[in-house]
Amino acid sequence: MEIKLTIISSPREGSRTVIKSKVSPIFKGEGDMNYICGNCGAILAEKVRQGQIRNIVVHCPKCGRYNEFA
Repeated sequence: MEIKLTIISSPREGSRTVIKSKVSPIFKGEGDMNYICGNCGAILAEKVRQGQIRNIVVHCPKCGRYNEFA
């Protein structure tokens, strides 16, 4: 299954945890869920459990948009 993440504007410095990487996927696990960029569809978290990643923002290495894991 896939979950499309919500795109947000660049968070104010120090207001949120932001993960930046030059490669995708940023996270890999052993679950059954892929989280994809809400803009370009790149896989940002592969095979993780739903709800395992929360309250962070991921900067997509493919398109540069900020995606929120709520």
